[in-house]
Amino acid sequence: MAPLLYMPTIIYNKIASQSHRCMEKQKMKKYFYLFFVALFATMSFALTSCSDDDDEPNDPNNGKMELTIDGKKHVFTNTMADVNGNDYSCLVYNNDNELNFSIYGWDEVVKGSALTDENFTLTWSTDEAIIGMPTSNTSVKVTEKNSKNVTISFSNATFEDMRGFESFIVNGTITLPIN
Repeated sequence: MAPLLYMPTIIYNKIASQSHRCMEKQKMKKYFYLFFVALFATMSFALTSCSDDDDEPNDPNNGKMELTIDGKKHVFTNTMADVNGNDYSCLVYNNDNELNFSIYGWDEVVKGSALTDENFTLTWSTDEAIIGMPTSNTSVKVTEKNSKNVTISFSNATFEDMRGFESFIVNGTITLPIN
């Protein structure tokens, strides 16, 4: 048994030891707090999405398809599509305009196929219809084709009517339903 003289020292050491543990806990709490603040700050940037990533702008399932024709953006909200034998046609329209896509040799069209004057026509109707064929073999391409949709990309695609009197330029990408 320790003499009574040493009792205050032993008690002091116990209190100091507990105080030291308490200070260590406070330090750990501080470090954990700073760690979680840094983690949440980093994650707020890492898990942020842009508004353009939320919905596919040219998804026929959400009722919105867009193309730029002669420098003006057109939004089409209605579709009628059909595959008849080896031919595909799809009419997209809104209150003011219509576009009719016709692809011939449908079974041979795959992802990456160029749509040319031999297998593709696009009819643009505002007041009167212009049946146009692409003037370049690289400006219109199929970028995706599956059992539900076909996606067509236009890169400054100029379409001329068969007589060569009228033309229109199309830019953008559109996803069309197959049936």
